[in-house]
Amino acid sequence: MSHETVALSAIRFDKSVYPRTKHDPALVQRYAACLAEIEAAGNYITVDANLRMLDGRHRHLAYLTIYSEEPDHQVTVHVLPVSDDSEAFEVAAKLNSQSGWQMTEEDKEAAARRMYQQPDRRKTQAEIGAILSVSTTTVSRWLTGILEAERKAREAKMLSMWLACHTQEDIAEAVGVVQSVVAEFLQRISEKYSGNDSDIFRNFDAEPEEGKKSPRQLYSVWNFPEATNKTRVFGSIPPEIIDNLLYYYTKPFDVVFDPFGGGGSTVDKCIERKRRYYVSDLNPIPARSDIRKHDITTGLPGDLPVPDFVFLDPPYWKQAEGKYSQDPTDLGNLKTVEEFIEAIGRIAQQAKRKWNGVHTGRLALILGPCKQDGAYTDLAFLAYARVAKYLNPVQRIIVPYTTQVHGGAYVEGAKKKKELLYLHRDLMVFGG
Repeated sequence: MSHETVALSAIRFDKSVYPRTKHDPALVQRYAACLAEIEAAGNYITVDANLRMLDGRHRHLAYLTIYSEEPDHQVTVHVLPVSDDSEAFEVAAKLNSQSGWQMTEEDKEAAARRMYQQPDRRKTQAEIGAILSVSTTTVSRWLTGILEAERKAREAKMLSMWLACHTQEDIAEAVGVVQSVVAEFLQRISEKYSGNDSDIFRNFDAEPEEGKKSPRQLYSVWNFPEATNKTRVFGSIPPEIIDNLLYYYTKPFDVVFDPFGGGGSTVDKCIERKRRYYVSDLNPIPARSDIRKHDITTGLPGDLPVPDFVFLDPPYWKQAEGKYSQDPTDLGNLKTVEEFIEAIGRIAQQAKRKWNGVHTGRLALILGPCKQDGAYTDLAFLAYARVAKYLNPVQRIIVPYTTQVHGGAYVEGAKKKKELLYLHRDLMVFGG
């Protein structure tokens, strides 16, 4: 700290760095009556490197009272080598909390909140207590609202990352806590939802609600009148299909793996239904940053947790050729149907290996027929036979298309040839 003599008018009162909101007029008058004694005792005004006042507001007002007509009157000040706003505020708060006319509790509380929330120089509760000359308990009381909001935000992020299949280590690092805090939270949240799936699916009752048909399907024909996808891509299926699969074949916090993420309906439904999700795609759409990039033909992702449920909604081979991408490993671009069926079979085989005879999992596959050069190919039948080599069939469900999938030329041609046009997909469920 150094002493300098400056003009009274050069001393700046900046509310952004000065922690007091009020002053005592009577104290100003008393100081004005004994400025000589104050100066003799070395009780100078304290300023920062920019001559902004850090301590001595009452003395400053006393000088202005006596020398209101003499702005160039010379005043000796203590100069501290600080200039950053946040640091200047901390120093001013400390100086105004140590001696003399103490800051009010309201001012100290406001200062505590500011120092705790400042992004560049955030202080701990203990540090704030030391600066303001109060206990950590008092600081905690002042910060109650902020701490509660932070706790809720932190827990929301932990849950969000856990649902997205991040590890506890990654979550702890992201939210700035030790791993045991994450583990304890996940234990609490798991206990909260354990056995409460009916609460999670409270809008899934079989009875109509407010004149709307329930999305819950009771029979093996799942017919949905219209597509309700929020984000659509080529080949999107009704999200109600995923919803029903989660309802019948999973429980809260089960891991759901979908390697054909598409528009992200699986992500949305898993979040809504408190299921963890690992959703990937060969070419994720830019609108869905929550879908990982992965080529399923190279095998299961290395960081995939053991999945409780695998959902496959692959391209329907030649029916989708070039519709998703030009990548040769895209299942819609494979040269032969044998390659396509082999790729589906490998996923089932790898899922079984992942379960390793210990974990009980389910795999659901939805496929529709394909017509190539006039030849009808029953992809569902072929895939069913291949997947059944590795997994046990559990259920086969018929899912009609929500809209007409055949153009007028196809319809007229079918009429002339007396051919049936397909208007459904097969949803097959297998168990490990």
